[in-house]
Amino acid sequence: MARLLFVDDHPLYRAGVESVLLRSLPDLAVDVAGSAEEALDCLAGEAGIDLCLADYRLPGADGLSLLAEVGGRWPTVARGLLCADPTPDLARRAAALGCVACLSKARDMDALVDALATLFQGGTVFDGDGPSAGALSDKRRLVLELAARGQSNKTIARELGVTERTVKDHWARIFERLQVANRAEAINRAHQLRLL
Repeated sequence: MARLLFVDDHPLYRAGVESVLLRSLPDLAVDVAGSAEEALDCLAGEAGIDLCLADYRLPGADGLSLLAEVGGRWPTVARGLLCADPTPDLARRAAALGCVACLSKARDMDALVDALATLFQGGTVFDGDGPSAGALSDKRRLVLELAARGQSNKTIARELGVTERTVKDHWARIFERLQVANRAEAINRAHQLRLL
């Protein structure tokens, strides 16, 4: 079961998002926090959180500062930003921290559910004019690294502990993100972008 820590200081919005996610994604557990301090306490006491999704405006600290600290203290937790206005600069700053998402609060709940499903499958989602084509999740970079070493999809799937279908889904997102048509082009483009 995937586990999300959702951090937002507006109780009604937080409760609404939690309710929709629990109803729409039955294999998801959701923890909530109303501030950066509560989020850090939750992470310290709750093992197994897979994704921390934080509002940009939080009492006491902004969401990027929180996500930077989460990355330093809990490097295996994926991180994403949720904000009212995901500008290109904010998306680039989030990507530079290693975040896998910069989502707009303007998304309807179905679109938010879709974005989270993508994130829990190892993808990235940046609304608006997000980061450059080089922004790939760690898992997709690993797919590229293994392919660059000559590994087949079957071998990559075995190495990552996923199905071959999941590897093919990763390739589809890699092709889209790098704006290429095949594995060879993806590996070449990844070298150009210094992802490998």
